[in-house]
Formats: sequence, structure tokens, C-alpha cells
Amino acid sequence: MMRTRFTKLVGCRVPIMLAPMADVSGGSLAAAVLRGGGFAFIAAGHARDEDRTKLDAEVDIFRAEDNSGDSFGVGFIGHSSMKSDNMKRVEAILDRHKPLAAQFFAPAFAATGTNVKLCKDKNILVFAQVGSVEEAREALAYGVDCVIAQGREAGGHGLRSELGTGTLPLAARVVELTRELNPATIVLAAGGITDGRGLAAALSLGCDGIVLGTRLWATKEALGDSTGKKRDALLRAEGDDVVRTRTFDAIQNVDNPHFWPAPYDSVGALKNKTTESFHGKEEELIAKITGGDVAVLSSYREASKNCDITRTCVLAGEGVGGIKQLDGAEDVIKMVEEEAIAQIRRMNGMIT
Repeated sequence: MMRTRFTKLVGCRVPIMLAPMADVSGGSLAAAVLRGGGFAFIAAGHARDEDRTKLDAEVDIFRAEDNSGDSFGVGFIGHSSMKSDNMKRVEAILDRHKPLAAQFFAPAFAATGTNVKLCKDKNILVFAQVGSVEEAREALAYGVDCVIAQGREAGGHGLRSELGTGTLPLAARVVELTRELNPATIVLAAGGITDGRGLAAALSLGCDGIVLGTRLWATKEALGDSTGKKRDALLRAEGDDVVRTRTFDAIQNVDNPHFWPAPYDSVGALKNKTTESFHGKEEELIAKITGGDVAVLSSYREASKNCDITRTCVLAGEGVGGIKQLDGAEDVIKMVEEEAIAQIRRMNGMIT
């Protein structure tokens, strides 16, 4: 076993957590991660009615596939699920599924931290994902159980690039802050980590474990890619092919009833013709769309419908170059564990 404060807190064997990726982290993926020895979150997304229905189905799948009990977490997108009219939906989800932990992100807190109090009153662990030192300070002030330091190398949504911090410096600083302000809080590193070397690096910084997103999306159990085209693109990609951009949200927010607000309207994704045309020109793009230019919008909608990866969004973190084959999630967890142990032993041998 790789014993850390994280493995002790959630009762897993390996200090690896599955990120609650909306429309990706379902029951089968969560169960496979647990079989491998990690800890898993299932995504509740925006906590809309359709999200709750999907969550119910995925939790049923998880419980059918995992015999260890109910050791899982539920992840919420903060800006939508924690609106005053939606907080009751969050509470209903927690009451229905009774997860061990709840994660909140973008932002991690409702006004006056009511989401933290809600969870603590129900004896549910609170995981807060942050992208900056300022957000980390807020998390520690609210007394969360775990701070996830998400660097700008991450795939999916996060702070705009100019506001965020790289994974290693952010994680190192958050570790320092927890020791100073709230030593009981554990820290996980997220963003650009895909293998055991990344886990070893995070542990060497004082973190208690890591979060895997992109690496576990590129697995057989993950949801969200019925054609297989997006995951095939991940297997071919290098870190150089990834960009943190506002381009896709600038387009997708038009059709999204829970559009991503600033400063979280930014994703790590593979570069393609869409980013080639509009990255760094988002205000111009928004002006085109709101001004009645339907060509860009209709073209993107068609590309998304047909899963044309040369134009539609393929979320990916900068560690994507380390993913070369589509494995089962259980095998991924075990491989990362073995690589980390080998790396730590190698480093230990450097001391004379």
C-alpha cells in the first residue's frame, strides 16, 4: 500500500482520485477505479433534472459493479448547482445517495460557504477544487477536508490561463498554506498528470495524492465518446497539441442554459481549426455570433453533431502525450501505482 493521509481519509489503497468529469465519470468508470485501488467521484454536473436522472442511473451501475459498499464521491459544478434555487437539488442528491464525499468547483463555494456547512451537517467530506492561491486561502478559511490544486495544464474547465498557476508551483504553495493555516486539510494535485512519475512528483511536494482526469477519460469504461473519435485523438496527441482557450465556451455558451461564466469560461483542449481561427480573438468571435453571423455557430453545431474533431472540442490536459493506448481504468490505476513506486525507489537510490 502507498499510505498517505488521503488513503486514510477515504479508505483507498492508492492515493489516486478519479475527477468528476461531467458526462464522462459514470458508474462503470468509478467502479473500475475502486477495483484498481483508487477513489472515485461520479459527476452530478449542474444538478439539473436531467443530470440527477443520469446520476441516479450511474450510481445504480456503480453499486451493481462494486461490492465494497458506498465508498464514492459526487462532484458538482459550482456556478450552476449552488444557485439559491438549486441548492435544494444538491441537498436532495446528497440525501438520496449518501456519498462519502462531495466535490465543488467553479467556484468551490456558495455565498458564506453554505455548501460546506450543508455537507458537514450530513457528515460528508468536502473537496474543493481551486486554481489559484487566492481560492486556496478561501478553501482553508471554510475548513474543507481536501483542497485540490488544479494547475492550468489541466484538461476541461478551469481558470483562464492568465489567472491560473501551473500545477507544481500551485500544489507546492497550497501545501505550505495548509501547514500554516489548517494542517488537518489534505492536498491533491491535478492538471497534466497521467503517470506514476506525476504521482511521485506530487508526493515529493508534500501532496497527499493526485487527481486523474484526461488519463481516465482515455479508458474503456469512460462515458462521453460513443464514436471513439475523441479518445483516438487523445492517443495520437502530444502536450504541444493542447491549448487553454476560451474559444469553445464563446461558441457553446450560446446553446448552454447553464453557460460557463468568467473566469471559468476556459478549457484545456486539443488545438484544431476552430482554435486556429479564433483563439485569442474570443471577443471578436462573440461579437460575430451575437451580431447575427450564423455561419460560425451552425458550422460548429454540425461539427459537434458529426464529432468532427478537426473543429469540435476535444478536452485534454497537457500530459496527454503520455497516453498511448486505451486501457481499462483498473489497469491504469495499477500501472500508475507501480510506476510511482519504481520512481520513488529510484530516487531513494540517489541518496548516498
